[in-house]
Amino acid sequence: MAPPPSKAAAAAPPPRARAAVLAGKLPQRASRRLGRGGTALPGLVAARIDGALVDRLASQLNAAILVTGTNGKTTTARMLATILESSGRVVVHNRAGSNLMRGIAAALIDAAGPSGTLPANAVGVFETDEATLPQAAAAVRPTALVIGNLSRDQLDRYGEIEAVRGQWLETIARLPATTTVVLNADDPSVSTLARAAAGPVVQFGIQDPDIAEASPAHGP
Repeated sequence: MAPPPSKAAAAAPPPRARAAVLAGKLPQRASRRLGRGGTALPGLVAARIDGALVDRLASQLNAAILVTGTNGKTTTARMLATILESSGRVVVHNRAGSNLMRGIAAALIDAAGPSGTLPANAVGVFETDEATLPQAAAAVRPTALVIGNLSRDQLDRYGEIEAVRGQWLETIARLPATTTVVLNADDPSVSTLARAAAGPVVQFGIQDPDIAEASPAHGP
């Protein structure tokens, strides 16, 4: 019996999505020729043609990880992407650093072929801005969500910590039971989000004694 088709093979994007991908690739290539990152414009251009492009392309991914938090999300996302790539996976990652929806869109556009299809068995790793998480989770439908910490460093843009935490709580509550939520046990604002999760919860940390005792020892 033949193996089932991958998501990328099974989901043929509609003409609007294909047009949006092609339109997004034009400024992406031009920006690279000029030595610029091209991390936002492709997503902005494509969204004008197909506002559901991220949803359509992300549906082809075999797995997707969203990474957010006030600090460390860029490093964490890059580490995850590197680990997956070293295991032979095709990774779609907004490594250029644009962590808004347009940056996620640009990463998907870059990975997609002219027909609007992603490589077979591709997985996504997307660094996500704190305030963008609700929209990103709805569009990407992640297999796993990683939340690092929540501090006041950059929250003047969004209001108080509790406002952002409330958004995260609602986002987690809307995730299906198939999504694994990974939380920082050392940050009470983050670890207590576990109560909203319908699916598996994994906690990590070094200060919480329960987590530390459960972690394997390193060194001689």
